[in-house]
Amino acid sequence: MLANEPYPAAALMVGGLLSIFIALYGHRDDSYLDEIGTIFAFILGAAMFVMIYVVATEEVVRTFTLIVMVILALTLFLKPLKEIPWAGIVGAIAGGAAAFVASLVLPSTLFGIDEWIILLVIFFIVGGIVDMLLHFMEDMLTIATMVVSWKPVMVLVGFVSIAEGAMLLMDSSLAFFL
Repeated sequence: MLANEPYPAAALMVGGLLSIFIALYGHRDDSYLDEIGTIFAFILGAAMFVMIYVVATEEVVRTFTLIVMVILALTLFLKPLKEIPWAGIVGAIAGGAAAFVASLVLPSTLFGIDEWIILLVIFFIVGGIVDMLLHFMEDMLTIATMVVSWKPVMVLVGFVSIAEGAMLLMDSSLAFFL
């Protein structure tokens, strides 16, 4: 269904308008419209990744349109994704899971040390390692987000997406003009 005629064009045009809105409206303390737009951008960006997969496997659109869809989905999806503290959350879950598994195996004392102390050490070591690795990945994500969420890039991607969506409705592509 996602690969049918109006959906890729509509996603490009709505996503392009949303990208331009987010870039021009920006973050304002006096309004919650930017947060609402960011939530819709995140949802649309995630849906566009599914649409990109379907459209690419069924080869419905041209390569240029697919590239525009990927760039638009990245601009919509990465901006709100960076604001979630993933490293701490995943580190705590990994540390807790490691401590739980160790609690199933460890005796009540090991080398004269109580089990809860060893489990606490395991929790902090595993959680800390996972946290550091994910912080590095978050930094890479932040760099990518800075590039794709730069206002001129978002506006340019928005206009190109709207134009490509309109051309797609006319069974054409901007690639013919390049």
